[in-house]
Amino acid sequence: MTREHVTAAAPDPAPRRRTVEQQGYVSPAYARFAAEQERRAAEAAADHYRPPETREQLLAMCSADQVRTFEEHRTTYDRLMLGE
Repeated sequence: MTREHVTAAAPDPAPRRRTVEQQGYVSPAYARFAAEQERRAAEAAADHYRPPETREQLLAMCSADQVRTFEEHRTTYDRLMLGE
């Protein structure tokens, strides 16, 4: 007794669509998501650095901004840290 492979004779399990999908359609939810992602990327790329005016502001900065102050505004850094 032999078995016959019958899957080729079976109907298509996923019939093809008969209507054409809309081209270029973006759902409102995805449009809001994309706008939010774009806003966040722009905000992250923006440079919010300001040279400190007081010693407390300098000490409250993250270490990267303290180094930036040291390298780009050496006189300000020395004045605030060393009292010169």
